[in-house]
Amino acid sequence: MPAPQKIIIDHLLIAQHASPLGPLWSTWTKHGLFQLNWQTPPSNHTQRETQAPNNQAESLDALLHDYFQGQKVAWHELVLDPTDWTPFTQRVYRHCLEIPFGSTVTYKQLAALAGNEKASRAVGAAMSRNRILLVIPCHRVVSASGNLQGYSAKGGISTKHLLLELERHGHWPQDLFAKT
Repeated sequence: MPAPQKIIIDHLLIAQHASPLGPLWSTWTKHGLFQLNWQTPPSNHTQRETQAPNNQAESLDALLHDYFQGQKVAWHELVLDPTDWTPFTQRVYRHCLEIPFGSTVTYKQLAALAGNEKASRAVGAAMSRNRILLVIPCHRVVSASGNLQGYSAKGGISTKHLLLELERHGHWPQDLFAKT
């Protein structure tokens, strides 16, 4: 597997990772993984070299490769940058990280785990602002009825459905990559 493509911008490390749903981009700060998503990072920054070494981009690349092969992965070895997260959001994300691979919890259940069972809407808002997709598995959070609701990543609810199917069955749906 080739090493992730890297760009260093203003003390940020930006790496591109292959995925079956299109390239993923990770942004790293000195505090850890700041962002992981399918949106191309802005290119309006002046590039300059930095001495911020980060071998975690390679670790993330290997984890993503395994994940997209349908394997259960442990994201816990990655250091996450919690900059701008409120204490409630930190609790929500910490408990979201504990949702087992292939399982789901409701927004209300996650709110209760985070210390306020009446804060399901606040949990939904935290999930919609999740900037570290897959690692903080907001796709595993569903409505009280069990229905899929909202996913801010590329493809929306369809992507959320595909990720849950991958986790539950260990492979992509047969027709996902069929040529039409």
